[in-house]
Amino acid sequence: MLTDSDLSSSTRPTDLAVHQAPPQHLTAPYIALRTGEGPATKELRLELRSAPNTWGLAFADETPDDRDSHDVLWRRYHHNRYHCGRPTGTPLAGQVHPDRLRETMSRLTCPVCNHPASQTSDGYLFLEPPREDPVEERLTTWPPVCTEHVIAYACERPDLRDGYTAIRSADPTLYGVRGQLMRFTGTSFMTVAPEAELPYGNALMRWVVADQLLRELKRITVVVEYADPVTR
Repeated sequence: MLTDSDLSSSTRPTDLAVHQAPPQHLTAPYIALRTGEGPATKELRLELRSAPNTWGLAFADETPDDRDSHDVLWRRYHHNRYHCGRPTGTPLAGQVHPDRLRETMSRLTCPVCNHPASQTSDGYLFLEPPREDPVEERLTTWPPVCTEHVIAYACERPDLRDGYTAIRSADPTLYGVRGQLMRFTGTSFMTVAPEAELPYGNALMRWVVADQLLRELKRITVVVEYADPVTR
């Protein structure tokens, strides 16, 4: 089984000095979905977008927070938080809050403690399902992790039940989004693809309600080729 110390040996001292140790009482990952949280149902409508004579999706009561810097529409979700901003409520096993997942993906922070993910000269530390050869420029919806929470993170991810490969990516480039691709039938909206993956700049983006952020992992280095399945 892979331990935190196995990965710490490849982390530069300067990186460890910057990383803030998470509180010992942490019992659930930052990205975990909690009771009372879930998607907020919102009415969709057609709207003339920024490109001349180009139509696309919009919320009937849309606010600037509903779109990212690429003008992509994101699904709304309810939040349960303490006044300090920390999530509260009973975590739901194996489920993640899309907004907090997007936050950690965007900022490259650990999904367990929300502190900076491990970074060395080889790049950020990612855990991936075991495979013979990690694919260069593969897409992922999962953020990197800090060395302290490798095991906790692996326990929480359903796709790592059969083991995992630890890799570093020196260039985890923002690629695009995964979301519900829709089209207008003339009277209503219908789903074309429930989990479409589109790069930023794609013309179909105006018909997507995004749920997950995608990064393209480039300049990959394998840290551990295979780790045994993690058990509680």
